[in-house]
Amino acid sequence: MRLGIMGGTFDPVHRGHLAVARAALQEADLDEVRFLPDGDPPHKTPGAPGEDRLRMVRLAVRGKPGLTVSDMELRRQGRTYTVDTLLQLKREEPGRELFYVVGSDTLFLFPTWRTAERVAGLCRMLVALRPGDGRAEVEAQRRAMRERYGLVSELLLETGPDISSSQVREAVRRGEDLGALVPPAVARHILRRGLYRDETPAEGAAP
Repeated sequence: MRLGIMGGTFDPVHRGHLAVARAALQEADLDEVRFLPDGDPPHKTPGAPGEDRLRMVRLAVRGKPGLTVSDMELRRQGRTYTVDTLLQLKREEPGRELFYVVGSDTLFLFPTWRTAERVAGLCRMLVALRPGDGRAEVEAQRRAMRERYGLVSELLLETGPDISSSQVREAVRRGEDLGALVPPAVARHILRRGLYRDETPAEGAAP
């Protein structure tokens, strides 16, 4: 069984996330792509509570074959690290081959991970090209990560729409229509719960 996993704050989940998940599912012939919203990630502080982010992902994947969601990282106490998630999945589902789905920006940051070599030994990576990253440069980084850490990766053909979570949050603050950015059910949840309305924009906010 081939399991794709997508980690992140999903603050909020958007159509770009879904497009990349579907591309990974099809191009890598996966049996499932599982979204795992972060609990307390080391690199950013989510703008919406964990229960809202989890709910929005569940709404986004509802009725989409092959796409699922797990709250395992939200249930974990303390900081959530990729290596801990991979080790837990290996223990709980030993028959699964793990594919970690990331954007090319994450691949370039991989050398900064304190557990990069351990992660490389636990999974393969499926890399989605992000806007601003050239395919040739990403291919060169893939080769470098293979040589340095033993990381096996594949660059997806599908890039998905150019959408970021920070773009969605800004649209909410401006009172703009969210239809092109998130699924309708997610938009309704954001508006009903009043999420992101009072958020202060942060410089260099990560997607």
